[in-house]
Parts: sequence; structure tokens; C-alpha cells
Amino acid sequence: MSTAPLVTASPTAEPLANLLFDHPGADIILRSQDSSLFRVPKIYIVNSSPILGDVIRRTLDPPRNANAGASLPVVQLPESGEILHHLFTFIFPVTPLLPSTPEEIMELLSLAQKYQMGTALTHIRGSIAQQNSLPTGLEPALHSYALAQKYGLRPEALQTARTISLKQSMTIEDLDNKLDIMPGSSLYELLKYHERVRAILASDLAEFTVSRARRTITGLRCAELSSSQIPSWLDEYIESIAENPNLFDSAELNTAMARHLGDGNRECCRCASIPSQTIRDFWEALASVVHGSFEKAESTLSLVRERENPQAEINSATCPLEPFDVPDADLVIRSSDCVDFRVHKPVLSMSSPFFKDLLSLPQPPDGESVDGIPVVRLPEGSELLNCLVSMLYPVRTVIPNSYDKVLYLLAACQKYEMTSVQSFIRSEVKRGEFPTPTGVEAYPAYAIASRTGLIPEMESAGRQTLNHPMTFEILGEGLRLFEGWALSALVSFRKRCRDCLIACLDSYLVLQRPGPSSIWVGCPEVTRVTPVRASYRVDHTLPKWLDHVISQNRDDLKLQNFTHPLDIDSRMPGEYLNALQTHLDCKFCLRVHAAKGLKYCAELTNKLAQVGDKLTRFLYLSSITRFTSYRYAASTTLSLD
Repeated sequence: MSTAPLVTASPTAEPLANLLFDHPGADIILRSQDSSLFRVPKIYIVNSSPILGDVIRRTLDPPRNANAGASLPVVQLPESGEILHHLFTFIFPVTPLLPSTPEEIMELLSLAQKYQMGTALTHIRGSIAQQNSLPTGLEPALHSYALAQKYGLRPEALQTARTISLKQSMTIEDLDNKLDIMPGSSLYELLKYHERVRAILASDLAEFTVSRARRTITGLRCAELSSSQIPSWLDEYIESIAENPNLFDSAELNTAMARHLGDGNRECCRCASIPSQTIRDFWEALASVVHGSFEKAESTLSLVRERENPQAEINSATCPLEPFDVPDADLVIRSSDCVDFRVHKPVLSMSSPFFKDLLSLPQPPDGESVDGIPVVRLPEGSELLNCLVSMLYPVRTVIPNSYDKVLYLLAACQKYEMTSVQSFIRSEVKRGEFPTPTGVEAYPAYAIASRTGLIPEMESAGRQTLNHPMTFEILGEGLRLFEGWALSALVSFRKRCRDCLIACLDSYLVLQRPGPSSIWVGCPEVTRVTPVRASYRVDHTLPKWLDHVISQNRDDLKLQNFTHPLDIDSRMPGEYLNALQTHLDCKFCLRVHAAKGLKYCAELTNKLAQVGDKLTRFLYLSSITRFTSYRYAASTTLSLD
């Protein structure tokens, strides 16, 4: 922690409005970032925090000011006066004061943790528990979990993670409009924890079912017993908790019993007369197993700040670099992993306005140099710089070995304003000379492009994601690369594409004149008009075989938006021809197919394929909107529900 030098302040010069603490016997003044003053006895601070104690001792011993006895010494702290005021109420014998918002509460805990104030930290957590200041609702719990991850507070992260797992099944559909609450790295840790909880629950509940469960409900007679000799409905309920921990709720237990009794078992089953004490005993036994499983899973949850930067893993060199040392070099650029590249200043200046301005500045006389050549340090790794420098000289171009590295290379060009190099890289990607994303690599490609501001690559990768399911299992560790707003924008893009695909199919499901499907008027075997499509002005309806193809795809889109690909255009021609094979006895449809059928199918396929292409602009606008909202939310205070 950095502190300002010791200064002397006259008491009359201290603004009374900023004097937040004036403790009797004060022998030091702590000054906040916003110039709030705390006149306190240093013994309280030294005994509460070894970190601040060291700062104070280094500042006061030996005295730096000959007139120090004339007034109290002042030590500068980097925190705001408001948060320090809350912290000191848990150190001094005054009424402890908790902040009013979860953001500030987490900041307070983080500050006490930073200064190693163990007693104060325990006191703060006790006050939080007494005032129920941590949320129980899903959305505020997600907010608090994100804040706990941000500030590195493991107990709070675990507490809110358990709350979330007990209230929500963790799928993209479930978290839909809440995905922008936290970065993908925090969400990834939450999902790992949730999956581990489910695995441990499955094992512990299976053991509970064959042992303790039967003992808690002795003497119960049911018409349907499971192999564990407990009512089947109860066995099924216990098993369901392992798959969805959010079903662990007494209301869900009562619902399961009511469903069982409502299935015609009321007259012959004794479950309706289970004593209330038996139900309580069973619930307590079940609760002990569930909570024990959560405790076993605690080690799974990691704090994001404990992990290495995923970008650093991606940018790490995979093989030794060949030395890049051009003749008559007059500049050394040094990578983040301390590899030197000897280059020419004019070459950098011509390719980059950024370097042109940088190199035009006067060099400090004591600046770093190698063999008399000045050194400029850059934050990029040696593997990336090796690729970049090779594109500035007439030498063999070093090609990145993966598309994610291409993206980081493009991002470096964008940062250094190397527009011609960036254009060259994009042209090489189009020609297939540089790597391109394949399969589900589109997801991490979108994540990297969105966070680095590469709009064309973001739109292209976003379009490619439609060809694959979008689930947390598919995203895998790539989820760590996502910003929350980018993941939320991609989900909105996918939903908008689905809606447009459904609308396109709807326009082909009716035989309006004129209309794309009017060529099929005349088939003797047609499908009746359903209420779903009754709002259309329908003159005729589709032949059954064609209606089935289009309707099935339409219904699948509604039910399988995230678990299946949305590239129905690639499947449509084959499904069309297969369905026609079941209708070969209809001469009318065969004549229409021979004359216009293939063109009809091609037009439908093209319209479906164009949906994603036309909506890439929506993806860009949605990303901008969500990023702006994210930045605004980050600058305001979150409130608990």
C-alpha cells in the first residue's frame, strides 16, 4: 500500500466538515483520499491491523519533521473517507455502522481483509448476519456473488453460491436476462461449483435413500414402494434434488405428495395420513444430507483472482523464437516475457502513427538501453510480437497457429493503429492462409473479439455460433473469456434469430394468394387450419407432408433454441425431399415439385440462411447497448431487493 510522506498539519487548518473522527487522546491523523480526517490514537490502529501498523511505524520512526511535536502527524490512505469511517466504527468503541448497499458492504469487507483486520472482519460479518444484509433472492444473490468474486471474499462467495444453487437450475435459459450481472470468469467458477454439488448430492442422496430415509418413515404403508422400501414418489423426489438442487424445498415435497395422491391413490394409500412429526423428522434428515453435500463441494469454488489470466495462457509461446535482429537497428522493443526485438524506428513510424508519436518524444537521458540502443517495453508477449514484426519486414511471415492468436494480433494492430497490417491479416484469414475458427471455436472467438473491440470478427463469429448448440457445457472453459455483457448480447442475438426464423416459416405455412406457398393449392390431402395459425387470412392449407416439415422445424425452434443448432437452412432441402417420398401417390404434388418444387425449396432455404446474416448488425447494436448499460451500472450503487 502506498502512503504519502508524513506531513504536519495545524489543528486550525483542518476543515471541520471533513473531521470524521476526533478521538480523545488522539496522537495521529489519518487522511482519506478525499481529504477526510480521522484524529485517532494510533494504538487502536496498530493493534487492529499489522499492515497499517507497519505503515505508521515506518512513517513515524524516525520523525521526519523537526516540529512534529507542535501538531499531529498525518498519514495518507488511498480509500475514501466514507468507507474508512464505516471501517473505524468496527475498531473504536462506538456504534458499528454498516453501509447501506451490497457494493459498499463488500468493499468494507475487502478493506478489512486487505489490512488483515481479523477481529474487525469477524465483527463486520457478525453485524451482516444480524441485519440479514446479504440477500436471499436470486438476482440480488447473483449481484452479491459477483461482488464477492470481485473483492476476493471467499466466505461471501460460498454463501451466495449456495443460495443461487438452491434457487436456480443453472442453464443459459434460466439465467437468460441475468447473464450480464457478472463476468464469464466468475460465472464459470459458479457453474463448476454447481456441477460438483450435483455430483456429490447424487452420491449422498443415493446412500440416504437406502439407509436413513427408511428409518425416518417407519410404519408407513404406501401402495407403491420403491426398491428401497420407501414410497416411490418420495424416492423420485429425493432423486430429483440431485439433478436440480433448487427442488430442495418443503413446498416441492408437498407438491410431490399431492401429485401422488392425485393419481388415483387417495383411497388405497396411507400417505395422506403421514404424521406431521414424521414429515419433520424426514425433512431434518434430508436437510442434513443436502447441507453436508454443499459443504463437501466448497473446495470446488475458486476465486477468479486466484487463477491465472486466461489471455496469458493463450498468448504463451509454444516453441522457442528465432532471434529477430535486423542490421543497423536503432530501437529495441522488449516483450512482456523479456524477449528483445531489434528493429528500425522509421519502419515502426511508417506503419504506426502510435509509434511515430511515441518515438518523436525526447528520450530520457537515463532511459533503458541495450548496446547503446534505446529500449521500449510493450505489454504483448514475444510470440505475438514475433508475428507482428515479421509483417513489417520483407521476411518470411510468422503465421499464428490458432485463430485466438490471430485475434490478439489484430487487437494489437488496432491498439497501435497499424491499419495496413490489420488489413493484410484479415485478407490472409479470408484466403485461408491464416487460421479460422472451426466448430465451437466460434464461441471463444466471439468472446475475444468482443472484449478487444474487433467488430467484423465479433459479427462473423457470432453468426457462426448459430450453427452449434449454445449451452454452458459447449462453452466450457471458453466461458472464462466472456464479459457478462457480451454473453448477454450473444443470447439476445440468438433469440432474435430464432424469432425471425419462426416468422419466416410462418409465412410459408399458409396458402395465401399471392404467397410463397400458393403453388401447392390443389393438393387433395391438406392439413386443417390450427388455432396457432387461425389469425391468418387462409384460403387453403398446405399438403400434410409439407406442413409437417415446416411445422416440425418451427416447433423445434421454440423448444430447442439453445440445445440445438439454428442452421435449419442446411437441413431443409433433405427434409423436404424425404417428406415428398411419403407422398408419391399424389400426382398434383409431383407435378408441382417437377415444375417449381426445387426452386420453392431453394428460396425457403435462402431466406432462412439470410436471417443470421441480416441480424449481425443487431448483434453489434445489442453489444454496444449492453456494454454501455454495463459501464453505467458499474458506476452506480446496487441495492438489495
